[in-house]
Amino acid sequence: MPASKTRKKVVHASLERTVDSVIVHDMKNLAFRLSALLQNLEENYENPLFKKNMTDILSDTIRKMDAIVKRFREERQHVIVKLRVDINQILSELIDGLPHRVRRNVQIENHVSELPLVWGDPFYLHNAFHSIIENAIEAMPEGGILRVKTKLIKQRNKPKISIEITDTGVGMTRSFLDKLFSPFVSTKEQGLGLGLFTSQQIFALHQGKIEVESAPGMGTTFRILLPADANDSKEDRYH
Repeated sequence: MPASKTRKKVVHASLERTVDSVIVHDMKNLAFRLSALLQNLEENYENPLFKKNMTDILSDTIRKMDAIVKRFREERQHVIVKLRVDINQILSELIDGLPHRVRRNVQIENHVSELPLVWGDPFYLHNAFHSIIENAIEAMPEGGILRVKTKLIKQRNKPKISIEITDTGVGMTRSFLDKLFSPFVSTKEQGLGLGLFTSQQIFALHQGKIEVESAPGMGTTFRILLPADANDSKEDRYH
């Protein structure tokens, strides 16, 4: 079999696993959200603020479920649709879309640099960044600071976009870091451990990579490197 066909089969198989992981992870999160809402319904039903939050949660959950179903139908052939996308815009929209209850104890610092565009699938990239930011926030149960920083760098004379997502949370041990991106490994009691595994797969399918630095009590930094569109870069953007 020609090498190109073999590579194509490997890419399709990897993408199929990624698509399945995204769907399972997202549906699990939505089910957990509805379960938590149901558990608090009887006790808080007469609370006007709870009713408003409940309406917001239900509306957002339905919207996300519709998006998952639509995306799955459109991507039955498991094809990533790559467009020229703005990473800063994806991150900004993701942060702005975080529910107030999620970020109420978290201070978010967004330090962005002017960046060239990236060839990528905005849906999958959004999912990947969402999993990382979600984990960062959950690592700060008592609140803290979430820092998102983007910049353009050169690596082996090629333009790369660096995205750093840092939290001031509980951190992780070296032994846990060694298996962090394995499926079904999670610090959450009811977690499937697919979020970071899926993120790593998505970045790999965009010719990118993800690195992590962490220590117990010292917080965590995820660093994602993605290839920039060389035709859209400017020398004075590099750091």
